[in-house]
Amino acid sequence: MSYRIQCAALLILSACSTCRTVLAQAQAPAPASAERIEFHRIQLTDTYYSEGIAVGDINGDGHQDVVYGPHWYAGPEFRQATSIYPPEPQPMDRYADHFFAWVYDFDGDGANDVLTVGFPGTPAHIYENPGDGRGTWTRHQVADWVSNESPQWLNLVGDDRPELVCTRDGFFGYYAPNWE
Repeated sequence: MSYRIQCAALLILSACSTCRTVLAQAQAPAPASAERIEFHRIQLTDTYYSEGIAVGDINGDGHQDVVYGPHWYAGPEFRQATSIYPPEPQPMDRYADHFFAWVYDFDGDGANDVLTVGFPGTPAHIYENPGDGRGTWTRHQVADWVSNESPQWLNLVGDDRPELVCTRDGFFGYYAPNWE
């Protein structure tokens, strides 16, 4: 299937998905009282590394962990930072080099890896988990560039495996991993 056909199919699927989400939210019951809903803040670090975070079990202990830029934090306490790649603090007066991350077992070894997308127009990489989240994470470039500020990692084509949905060269489309 050509990239342009994939782009057209993506736009149609995106529109359908958006409509379905809006309808589902409109039908959801409102909370009984807004005063009962509370959040408390947990700060991972005082250093700016990334525009976003990801969640998944990195060390295989059954608890959700948080990935923030070059580090992952073991849940449920989220106090200890373990490096995935060498940390480089980012200036607060500009966008970070690291925008998005997703946690997924790309190599099928049972240990979740991390997919990262940087500043728009830069490559996407997978960092291969060494097994327990500690040690050297091998970096693999999986896309030469991702152009937009809000790519998504989701199952778009219905094959039970996700794709990286994004723009490139001014067109929406997706990168599909070679699972073989």
